Amino acid sequence: MATVLAVDKDTFQLDLLVYVLGTRGHRVHPTTDPEVALDMLQSTVIELVILETAMARQDGLRFCQQIRQINPYTPVMIVSERQDEEQIVRALELAADDYIVKPYSPRTLVAKVQALLRRANLNRGGRWPDENMKIGEISLDFGRMGAVINGHNVRLTRQEFSVLNALMENAGRVLSRDQLMSLAWVDQVVTRKAVDVCIYGLRKKLQAYLSGGSYIQALRGFGYKFEMPRPQAVLQ
Repeated sequence: MATVLAVDKDTFQLDLLVYVLGTRGHRVHPTTDPEVALDMLQSTVIELVILETAMARQDGLRFCQQIRQINPYTPVMIVSERQDEEQIVRALELAADDYIVKPYSPRTLVAKVQALLRRANLNRGGRWPDENMKIGEISLDFGRMGAVINGHNVRLTRQEFSVLNALMENAGRVLSRDQLMSLAWVDQVVTRKAVDVCIYGLRKKLQAYLSGGSYIQALRGFGYKFEMPRPQAVLQ
């Protein structure tokens, strides 16, 4: 069982979440008010947030960032009627761990919720080592589940962290999308497109603090590889 905070302006959708997740033993706190949701996050142990981005009096994606500031380790799932790639990429870049498009299948929703909760439990249970992993300018901070680049703390979503960890553990090797899905999406059904979206957001966050080229290389038709960029030749 888990305690879930559901935020949506549509009361019917909230009732649906309460019913669907309640049949699996989860306790759902529904609210249409973002301020009430923020208060609950600070006063109650919340294990998962399900958030509709079309919110009254509040930008949903900005609210997602506020959740991350309160508790960076609480999984966040966004639900939305928007299914354009730009919206999905922006949501995953900002803070979301997963994204589901309305109307959704209750079975799909439950499967995604279970996968997010399992990963959260694994991480809380000490799946990550105590020591940080460092390659070149990038240090993977397992304590904060983020990255440190040239003294800058880079906040990552849980999924971005898992992908970066998989790539760094296999530095120098090309990992196919299928291999990344197996390594970084434990117990979760995803598509190859989801891998590309996650990599896109991850590279963008890292590149903002790197002094040179990208550490994550895309090899068309093969997959991705983590490797230190080669130094540029200096012309005399």
